[in-house]
Amino acid sequence: MTAPVLTPPATRRTTRVPTLRRHLPALVAWGVGAVVYLMSTAYHYRVLGVEPRPAKMIFEDWLIWDTGHYLDIAERGYDTFERHAFLPLYPLLLHGTDYLPGGQRIAGPIVTMLVALAALVLIQRLTEHEFDGPTARRAVFYVVAFPTALFLYAPYNEGLFILCATAALYAARRGNWWVAGLMGGLAGGVRLFGLLLLLPLAYEYYRQHRRSLDWSALALLLVPAGLVAYSVYCWVTTGDALAFAHAQGHWHRAYNIPGVPQLHALQLIGEQPLLSERGLLYVQQLALFALALTVLILSVAGPYRFRADQRYLVIYAVALFIPLLVTEVGPEDPLGSLPRFLLEIVPIFMILGRIGARDLLDRALLLTLMALNVINILTFLNKTTFVA
Repeated sequence: MTAPVLTPPATRRTTRVPTLRRHLPALVAWGVGAVVYLMSTAYHYRVLGVEPRPAKMIFEDWLIWDTGHYLDIAERGYDTFERHAFLPLYPLLLHGTDYLPGGQRIAGPIVTMLVALAALVLIQRLTEHEFDGPTARRAVFYVVAFPTALFLYAPYNEGLFILCATAALYAARRGNWWVAGLMGGLAGGVRLFGLLLLLPLAYEYYRQHRRSLDWSALALLLVPAGLVAYSVYCWVTTGDALAFAHAQGHWHRAYNIPGVPQLHALQLIGEQPLLSERGLLYVQQLALFALALTVLILSVAGPYRFRADQRYLVIYAVALFIPLLVTEVGPEDPLGSLPRFLLEIVPIFMILGRIGARDLLDRALLLTLMALNVINILTFLNKTTFVA
């Protein structure tokens, strides 16, 4: 009698290879972005004519603007009232890097870059789930090429917010509501507008459960939990539960009629030479605003619109876009931070991924966006104009 042939169990290695291969587009896009980021940083000394630092201090030039506040909060806590405008989850992440080699000033930027990689993986997974592999591959490359993608690699909270928000959307789409609620709550601990995730998540929950509501609906209550917890902390330490909102005034943030900040930027273009540093900044801000608005219109009308079952993505995109219509950051830079916050509206890159199916458009978009990205890296490092 012949002994049966036994098939050996799959080893861990054989299960990892398909996973790595599946996420290769996100990994390659992230790697290309990291090379552009690091090479631009290394060459900026020559371009700007400044004294170069030792290679081990390559991240030092990025520890400016908002990053300085994040590092100070991570080290000393909220020692001034105006810093309550910076929500706590990213400073907590930086604080955790104190226990790694290099501490906050070296390990902090490296961990931030790894968070960006995780965010790109989730963007790829969500886009594949909604469309297909080629669209997902193009989408992650557009994210990395975007003119403000430098904030995914610099020590800023954009990558962490995108990671949490995209994880919440992906989990909701797959019906994992407790994970969706938890990640939504974490997003609210990164940025104030993370609270707006409640809108697309609630809509998607209703779409899936309109005839069979159950206890999983309570998971949606986790979405505001991050911001509520920070509000309690503000109340205990300052006596003002809305300190995070009231502190915005110190940074010249105010709200206006929709479209007025954009009109102010147009007026400022006419008041100075078009090719001046400020003039070019305003032109780029308005151009990216127009691109985002056009893509959002295409998301609801035309051949690239989202399907009816994908409306949660439209709700998410609109919920994050509306604050950009009304937020004004002082008289000299009314659209300050707008291009950076556009990076967080992931559905924009999904639609661009569909548009990029036409090769000529794909090449034109990638080259244009990446060129602006490099320009913004050098402008940021010049320390005279805050690019976003």
